[in-house]
Amino acid sequence: MEPGLYVTFFNEGEAFDRELPPVGPLEHVVVRDQMLLADRKDGETDPFVLGGRWVEAERELRRATGQEPGGTTRPDLRIGAPEGVYLRFVSFGEAAEHDAVPELGPYAVVIIGRRGVEADGDPLATRTGSGQRLWELTGVGGSAFAGVIRPDIAFRTRSTAYHPEINPFRTGVGPVASASQPAAPTAAAQTAEPTRSARPLEDPSLTLRDRIGTERPPYAGPALETDAREWGGAAWQLRYGIIGALIVLLAAFSVPSIRSLMTGGGPMSTTVGVGTSLSATNWTYNVGNVRRVATIGSSKARGTYLVVQVAATNRGSAGAQLQPSNFSLVAGSGEEYAAQPSTSAVYSSALNPESAYAWPTDFPVGRPVLIPLVFEINPSVAGTQLVILDVPATHVRLE
Repeated sequence: MEPGLYVTFFNEGEAFDRELPPVGPLEHVVVRDQMLLADRKDGETDPFVLGGRWVEAERELRRATGQEPGGTTRPDLRIGAPEGVYLRFVSFGEAAEHDAVPELGPYAVVIIGRRGVEADGDPLATRTGSGQRLWELTGVGGSAFAGVIRPDIAFRTRSTAYHPEINPFRTGVGPVASASQPAAPTAAAQTAEPTRSARPLEDPSLTLRDRIGTERPPYAGPALETDAREWGGAAWQLRYGIIGALIVLLAAFSVPSIRSLMTGGGPMSTTVGVGTSLSATNWTYNVGNVRRVATIGSSKARGTYLVVQVAATNRGSAGAQLQPSNFSLVAGSGEEYAAQPSTSAVYSSALNPESAYAWPTDFPVGRPVLIPLVFEINPSVAGTQLVILDVPATHVRLE
């Protein structure tokens, strides 16, 4: 799948096999009242060559963007991206946003329905206002944003930017005000003007996920050369002490490697962040929301539950199934946990009807399906990583 945003038009409650295929890849998407703004990326597949429902999906996009009259016939949207979905609630085209809302994400799947916006199971906003055409934030992105009202939603993915008329999240905007009162400016936010040539500056404290990738600090070349000459002479005089220290460090760093081999991770395993797409022979995985909860419905954890939402796409044969046993969790201390089986009481059933999680039994080919992985863990563990059985060389950093 090419990088970019993909939009699926559907009706709530519609069977997966009757849904239209996703349209994309798109550079950016802005959801407005009865209007969609979207630009195609280069290199997309020609739907008219594929024919059938691909043509209808393309026509639905043209109706949504006003290129064909009549409006869409399917009111709900599902937005996904191989590199993760980022979004902001905005007032499109306004000269300035006095209380700009920061970016949320990355998510695997964002659903915009007739009642609200949901991202990897998190309710981000609900419909409000005259005609139910505005969005009221739930506060998932931070309690300061609860009750904030915005008319539009802008989307990007890791390799694309927001629509050029979306104002950047600026330094100096303050705690978000209600719909009727402007906010006083503070320095709590930071500029995040996304571009295609550089990763946008993002403040992890204002988002729901660990960001993908890291920033490397700049270093001054001449200063390093001077330091190297000064420390070189001292190092020669202290060479025996340095050799001894290196031996101690080598022994210390060998322990985690041995532990990693014992737990099946392997010292050569790579680690990626949430929102990174991982591909196996017959499946593609995209890890989204991660949370800890003490109870799930009527099921109470002996320690705590770590719930990981994963969008799994069947790229094999029809009827293929996925089980929780395909996933495990490794803590930074080396502890390993198995996912709760699909028959566990944490999932929705007659024994636990209040559970918000249900293990899916249908994985249509080519369609992302959200699966909730539940791990019962020690509350004190940290540095958790998700291990996928058919992608053993890559772990996903969760916390």
